[in-house]
Amino acid sequence: MEKKLKIKVSEKNYIYGRLSGSSRQPLFIVVHGLPGSMDEDFYLNATRWFVKRGYASFRFNLYGTEKNSRQMMDSTLKTHASDIDAAVRYFRGKKFQKIFIAGHSYGGPSILLSSEQKFDGAVLWDPSYKVSFTKTQHGFPAVKYIKEIKGYIMNWGTNLIVGKAMADEANTINWNELTKNFHLPLRIIAAGKGHLVRGAKHYFRTANDPKELTVIKDATHYFNDTEDMREKVFKISEDWFKKISNR
Repeated sequence: MEKKLKIKVSEKNYIYGRLSGSSRQPLFIVVHGLPGSMDEDFYLNATRWFVKRGYASFRFNLYGTEKNSRQMMDSTLKTHASDIDAAVRYFRGKKFQKIFIAGHSYGGPSILLSSEQKFDGAVLWDPSYKVSFTKTQHGFPAVKYIKEIKGYIMNWGTNLIVGKAMADEANTINWNELTKNFHLPLRIIAAGKGHLVRGAKHYFRTANDPKELTVIKDATHYFNDTEDMREKVFKISEDWFKKISNR
């Protein structure tokens, strides 16, 4: 059974998530994409799959509606990375011996920007690369800046507000250096029919060893193109965690 968990990540903010299992097991943490939540079926299914394989699991919201949660428009990749580090510190304090992390989409560079890198290894599921919120990209229309709220209105089906800090960060961050500065075992799983394959290959080329890259030829960004595709993603991820667990 999952239990609700609240972890302090800054003087004013908490992240809220759900933990399954105990410190006697290796811990699997999943980081959602933008503007996602821990309750999307991809992440929920991932944690359930790993629990069945003998792992503890933790899924959480990078922003949410709970008291003192962060808000998306006030967040950045660096905020996400800091909160991931806070979560890992919490679980290290609870005596979890092995901690593995998977990040989907914008959750990928969030992991790469970890300054502490106190987990044991990571898998990136079709990670974001050279994103811009202020320019037309991948067919998404141009955005509109609203001065009064210091944010950009994103026309992604439902209108979203991306804060100026996140938009500025995406335009100025050195995407090409992210994996160079990441020093833990890294596996990248790219969606062959998506827009991010070239970015995944660049991440792989510039990553430190040990590293591996898998391109799933018929996959799109959420890996939901066939009934067994997500299970394939989870199995590749678990194989990587097993491979690096004795380092």
